Amino acid sequence: MSKAEGVSPRRREIVPIGERILVSEQVAAQLCSVSKVTFRKWVAAGAIRPVDIPGDVKRNLYRRVDIEAFAASR
Repeated sequence: MSKAEGVSPRRREIVPIGERILVSEQVAAQLCSVSKVTFRKWVAAGAIRPVDIPGDVKRNLYRRVDIEAFAASR
């Protein structure tokens, strides 16, 4: 069925932050209980690495398990 027939297009399901495998820089900083500035310093120092995503992706994403392990170790 098409949109013209009264069926709305399929909407993306929003995954709760607690269930996400990859998280944004903002969420990663929150998980570490630091500001984005501090988090970026850790990334620049090589303490945390973003996930390599194929294609022309303009934002850094981080594995939640890596962030949680890093936060637990500090």
